[in-house]
Formats: sequence, structure tokens, C-alpha cells
Amino acid sequence: MAKRLAGKVALVTGGSRGIGAATARALAEDGADVAISYAASAHKAEAVVRELEGKGVRAVAFQVDQGDAAQVDGLVKAVAKRFGRLDILVNNAGVFVTGEVGDSSTDAGKFDRQFAVNVGGVAAAVRAAATEEPQDSGQRREPRHGHHARVQECARPERRADRADGGGSRRGHAAR
Repeated sequence: MAKRLAGKVALVTGGSRGIGAATARALAEDGADVAISYAASAHKAEAVVRELEGKGVRAVAFQVDQGDAAQVDGLVKAVAKRFGRLDILVNNAGVFVTGEVGDSSTDAGKFDRQFAVNVGGVAAAVRAAATEEPQDSGQRREPRHGHHARVQECARPERRADRADGGGSRRGHAAR
């Protein structure tokens, strides 16, 4: 039986562990070739790549700072160049910062980093993927009407009014 994602290419940011790795595995099970990105866990990323390749698909890992829009743009271009296309984008990479709202010792730079990764990185990836052209076509394609998913796991399920944990930037977002 043909796999429903055979011939498709997926990019899962933050795909070296947790929900990202599980998503990459599910995409590979359905036949998609999969690229993952990671921040610092090269050995975990390579283990996921080997596991995906064991499912009979092409797979690759890229180290990228998701808070750097230029690196994210380069990631999308590198995936499209490597596989000739990009069909599925799953924005999973993210950071989670906690701290009390009134605590002046909380490092504001960590919140800036959280915003850069969880919002800026997502916007950069979606923008780059939406404008990426398939390499097997000399013609400009019509605007994409594909799917984009934004999913992340949270370190703490409870929410408190005195905490500035960026929970809103870490909850699932999906756009069609």
C-alpha cells in the first residue's frame, strides 16, 4: 500500500527530541522525506536521522538558531535545495522562560530570546517556506495553500498570574 506522504518533503524545527522527534517519526512512517533542525543536540539529531532513514526515507539534520531569521531562511532554502522541494513545515522549536513578573533580577534578555525563537523564528520559517520554489519546475507556482503547524510542549501545565512564562507563545498554533 502506498504511503500517503510518499514524495513529500517535511521540515520539523526542533526535531531532535520530544514532540519534534515524534512528529518527524510520524511523517517518516507516512512516507515523507524529513529534515529536522536542532540547536545544540547534534548526537540526538543524528540518532533521529538514522532512525528516520531506517524507515526507508531520506533524512537530514541542520543546526540552526531559530531566533535568527537569516539562519531560518537559510534552513528552508537548504532543505529545498537538498530535497528539491518543501511541502510540509512543522514549527516545533522553541524556548521556555519562567520568572516572576515583579522580580527585577529576572533576565529580560531571556524573554527577548524567547520571543525571537517562538515568534520571530516561526514567522521567518513560514515566510521562507511560502516563497520557496520547487526546483523541478522552471515556472513560478501559484501561491501555496498548504498547511503550517506550530506545536510545542510546555514544561509546566499550570498557569499563575504572577508568572511571566510566555505561555501564550508556547501553546499550539495552527494555520491553514
